[in-house]
Amino acid sequence: MKTSNKPNKHEEHKHSEHKSAEHKPKEEKFKPDTMKSVPGKTYSLISGIIIVVLLALIVFLILRNPSDTDNGTGNGGPVISDEDKVKVEFYVMSQCPYGTQVEDAFAPVLQKMGDVIDFHLDYIVSPGADGGFQSLHGEPEVKGNIVQLCAIKYYPEDYKYMDFIICQNKDYRNIATNWEKCASDNDMDVEKLRTCLEGDEGKQLLTESMQKAQARQASGSPTMFFDDAPYGGQRDQLSFQRAICQFVEHSECASIPACGSDADCIEQSDKIGVCNKPGEADAFCTYEDPVEVEYIILNAADCTGPACDTERMIAVFQNLFLGAKPRLVDVDSEEGKQLIEDYSVEKVPVYIFDASLTDAKTWGERPDLQSAFDKVGDNYRVKDEAIGATHYVDEEARKAAEEAERAAKQEAFDALGIVFDDNRPQIDFFVMSYCPYGNQAEEGIAPVFELLGDKADFNPKYVIYSNYGGGGPTYCIDEDDKLCSMHGIVELNQNIREACVAKHMGIDKWFEFALEMNEKATYKDADEKWEAVAKDLGLDVDVINTCFEDEGEALMAADKELGDKLGVRGSPSVFVDGSDYEGGRTPEAYKQALCAAFEEPPAECDTMLEGDVEAPAQGSC
Repeated sequence: MKTSNKPNKHEEHKHSEHKSAEHKPKEEKFKPDTMKSVPGKTYSLISGIIIVVLLALIVFLILRNPSDTDNGTGNGGPVISDEDKVKVEFYVMSQCPYGTQVEDAFAPVLQKMGDVIDFHLDYIVSPGADGGFQSLHGEPEVKGNIVQLCAIKYYPEDYKYMDFIICQNKDYRNIATNWEKCASDNDMDVEKLRTCLEGDEGKQLLTESMQKAQARQASGSPTMFFDDAPYGGQRDQLSFQRAICQFVEHSECASIPACGSDADCIEQSDKIGVCNKPGEADAFCTYEDPVEVEYIILNAADCTGPACDTERMIAVFQNLFLGAKPRLVDVDSEEGKQLIEDYSVEKVPVYIFDASLTDAKTWGERPDLQSAFDKVGDNYRVKDEAIGATHYVDEEARKAAEEAERAAKQEAFDALGIVFDDNRPQIDFFVMSYCPYGNQAEEGIAPVFELLGDKADFNPKYVIYSNYGGGGPTYCIDEDDKLCSMHGIVELNQNIREACVAKHMGIDKWFEFALEMNEKATYKDADEKWEAVAKDLGLDVDVINTCFEDEGEALMAADKELGDKLGVRGSPSVFVDGSDYEGGRTPEAYKQALCAAFEEPPAECDTMLEGDVEAPAQGSC
């Protein structure tokens, strides 16, 4: 019988495979506001505080321990109706390793407790050109999504399709091709799945699945819900089983240890829970009083801006250090003036913890947290950049900082070659040739180029890293490993070819070539397919090859140098007349931003551009 207990809502984990979270938190998120200093550089909370927020939420929002009750039936009780089963929803990308991880962990739970679970597996994609789909890991992932949906449709009995999916997960990088063997190994009709995969049926299934993911606002893999509540707990079999047992009585619940880690011990929310004998049958939780940690918040009455709202950080520190005791001090008080002198304070708010901070349990367990603090005497001050403090306590210091910011901004404008008052704005967009988010930006900007033509400047550039993936020929083209691309050497080669087309054949040919390569090739096979694409477009292959050999490294080095000056870290990074572009990725949105930079907009700016490029603005590689 289904109980009425509900799990707490959870923060979701980030998927960082492409330096971008594939997964973004949705609930109770502390979203730091940022301060722009120069074009392309945004100063947000450093990783230490991000870890603080995530750790606090994970520790205190993990699912509660299940009941050890059983109804004595031996299999969890009589058959229950679908409406009384625990509804579990996973939204994943079939080639995302974090998505396959939770599938692999949940499969044994379905085998043991599937009779009380209503499981739904759906996929995160966005609409593509010509009625197709776009997925973070490319066309192979789209095929993987579809064939798995076909298996779900035709083999739902006892969740047989999960055996097929687990088989594919063993080699998820080849998910578009390993499905036939996995189908045969699991006694599935290969031809039935093929017909579904290659026909309209598969497209319809993925469309419906995409719509379900969008309705849940699932943009990262995995996004999980248990009985309509976001799940952010541990991603192992035991934790999933414990979550199910929170809703239903089942024989399997009786054998679950009381705790698998300290994160499971949250019954006494004002104390620190410790799991004894974690994972063992006789595991149990004990609770201890937290260490009292006093800290000062130095702030000014006239401080404005997001960082000045100290309640947000008080909540973070309270979750992190249960015994945290804040005390507010104003900069104009005698104590405040003394603190400004003792700690060389330039900007507020400032958070100063006493020495007892190091006795707190979390401090000892998470040394990476310590990077957010500076030790000053016996005390610990949270770094200004971790707080995002912007309010200067000294007027002269404020003026000096503003002057430095203006100088840095001018340096960035000079690097981009921007000329103001020429009624000719420019858009500089840094991409990776096979980052799907960068490709979406290209496809959104292309109609703007077709509309405005030579009335504005369109400058594609490439995101280049040093020593990416440890360097070497897998990612880099130079001996010093200073010119590397995120998705490997084939992507870097394509970056160079596209840059050569832009330099020697013009931006119109660049758009033709780049968009066609987005459609016809991937980061795996672009080296084999580019020549045929170039010839079909009437491009001179010999010119591209010569440029590749003679100018390739110099072109990528120039893009890296410019990207470093602008603080470019991901694809796409877009600048309109030197200012960060943070709008939508639709042709109309790009058009409006570029047209706003004209002193006298041309008549073309009155044209409304159609076409959506469905991608969240924050998504990037």
